[in-house]
Amino acid sequence: MKTGKVVKSVGGVFYVFCDGRRMRLFSRKKIRLRDEVIVGDNVLFDEKERTIEKVLPRTNRLVRPPVANVDCALIFVAPSPEPDLFLADKILLNCFRQDVSPLFVVNKKDISDDAFCDRIKSNYSSAATVFCVSALTGEGVEALKRALAGKTVCLTGQSAVGKTTLLNLLTGENMPTGDLSEKIARGKNTTRHSEIFGAGQDTFLIDTPGFSLLDTQEIRAFELGLFYPDFAEQAPLCRFNMCTHTAEPDCAVKSAVANGRINGERYERYAALFEQLKKAEEERF
Repeated sequence: MKTGKVVKSVGGVFYVFCDGRRMRLFSRKKIRLRDEVIVGDNVLFDEKERTIEKVLPRTNRLVRPPVANVDCALIFVAPSPEPDLFLADKILLNCFRQDVSPLFVVNKKDISDDAFCDRIKSNYSSAATVFCVSALTGEGVEALKRALAGKTVCLTGQSAVGKTTLLNLLTGENMPTGDLSEKIARGKNTTRHSEIFGAGQDTFLIDTPGFSLLDTQEIRAFELGLFYPDFAEQAPLCRFNMCTHTAEPDCAVKSAVANGRINGERYERYAALFEQLKKAEEERF
């Protein structure tokens, strides 16, 4: 038996990386019935029979997209297309819920000024390290590459923000990249399935479709603030132990927003997401 990592899955065929090469394998029926094999799984396989015999224990499993054993998520934003920071917030929440370390990548530094990168840092530096890079020119990429060494990394964010361009730069691949739709200024998704690419010793990058479908249904409104590290720091100073940092008086989080210690833009999105979750709970129960 050998151990390998599932790097691609298409129509019941699994491509497993082991000993520097990629092998085409199938899963035994007993494995399919007991536990779905997904990209990122570490598996035991029979090289002679070309069959996966066992899925090894996972450290985590993302639902959408279905990938396993992710150490880190790169959350991409760029000045074009218009950044969807509400989506970035949701991805960040999902990272904290599933014990995945988040890193922000502000791409397309070649076409943006420092003010855009400073805006993203102001929003997220309390929760994650922010790298400002240009996948086109290579600026800032070496520092990012050092931060990713030895990790399995999921690339997330809007379409056309440069995820595949950076993947190509780090892995030497030549995957097709998407352009902006001229009519609606939105990205065209070029990734059709999750796939892992090697990016150095024990370093893997996962190109994933469908992260824009991420939702927060498993998070209750009253616990939302627990996933905001800067809010959690202030929470012990609130008058009420179960303060939601919305309508309550003497809220330390709202005071920190007023004093500029917590980013106001991010707080406004928090409040909107809180109301969204609260409304969903009322409709459900």
